[in-house]
Amino acid sequence: MLLINGSNREKNNYKILKELKQENDTLISLSHKKINYCLGCNSCKKKLENYCIQEDDMKDIYMKLKENDKIIISSPLYMSHITGLLKNMIDRCYPFYHHNYFQGKTVYLILTGQGSKEDNEEEIEAIKNYFKGISEWLYFEFKFLDYFSTREKDNIKYDNSYEKRIKNIKEQIDER
Repeated sequence: MLLINGSNREKNNYKILKELKQENDTLISLSHKKINYCLGCNSCKKKLENYCIQEDDMKDIYMKLKENDKIIISSPLYMSHITGLLKNMIDRCYPFYHHNYFQGKTVYLILTGQGSKEDNEEEIEAIKNYFKGISEWLYFEFKFLDYFSTREKDNIKYDNSYEKRIKNIKEQIDER
């Protein structure tokens, strides 16, 4: 399984992903990767063996994406959407559109934010719809797992339900 931390920091999202990570899983923090913007050159249509003409850390991420059938992505809400880091990585998955390498994979999403789930309901729905749209043209199954609210900056709210929610997420992932 591949776990992708879409946050600029290794705080809440990273903490959740570390709890979900098993021994043979790979956890990637995008903040530690050099990922250039998509050039829109369409070279990926012709040269899939190289995925992209750009020389950056996406080459390693492409291999991890291709090797894993379960991909868990976690992102905080930034400006009512996913982080720019994560959006940039998703844009660079354009080669997979042309060659159906996401077909049969399941992409899971976890979101975090400082507001309550109710306060961020519209943003959460918009992001879920964004991923549903991507799943239709990249041919993967999309599953929204959970939204975690933070009590204070950089601290996931640990209450009686937190461990139960992590256990529930693990069960949802193991079902597949």
